[in-house]
Amino acid sequence: MIFVLALALLPVLLRPDPSPGLTTSRTRSRSFDCETVGASDAHRRYPDQIAPPPPRRADVEHLTVVCRERWMRPGLRVARDEAVLSTLSAQAAELTAPLEALPTALRARNWLVDAHVPSAPVAGKVRFAVQDALASRGLQVSDRTPILTAGDVDVITRMPPDAAFPAACQRYEGNHSLGPGDALLAVVLRDPRETLLHAGICVDGRWTWLR
Repeated sequence: MIFVLALALLPVLLRPDPSPGLTTSRTRSRSFDCETVGASDAHRRYPDQIAPPPPRRADVEHLTVVCRERWMRPGLRVARDEAVLSTLSAQAAELTAPLEALPTALRARNWLVDAHVPSAPVAGKVRFAVQDALASRGLQVSDRTPILTAGDVDVITRMPPDAAFPAACQRYEGNHSLGPGDALLAVVLRDPRETLLHAGICVDGRWTWLR
């Protein structure tokens, strides 16, 4: 009987569970960042791990809790970077959602991604997460980044964000960093004290803020 019971419990014991319990200590449990997302969105983001939700009913909302274990213990990163990274998947999904409503011709362009946050390692993680979110929405993603001359950088970095990004967008078209078949999604921390990422798109020399 004990052997049979052990076999019955084996799948439960092997199942990764971030909540404190038999297989997870409280200390390790605190190393997980969890968020509640719609089941459809969770399946889209993790199709090989999360099954699609059952057929919807009008009075039922299917939710899924998604957890990721931190690679670094709390306190090693500055609080701003920790906050950005702890919500990165959700923010990437939110920032790319408006692109679903773009005209088909624009969605068919080659999409470049650039990230502007104070920490270079965090900027790389943000860029990768947004590229992944774009690809999951069926857009063609390029690993290129547009470039500016040293003179352009010197002038543009002196501007406030609301002026700097439209100016950079115009220069990208002028120096042919972005061609007629390209589009750029730039992800930005508009204020170094905040943790909410903003985004805008640059198309044919015209800049538009999405958030």
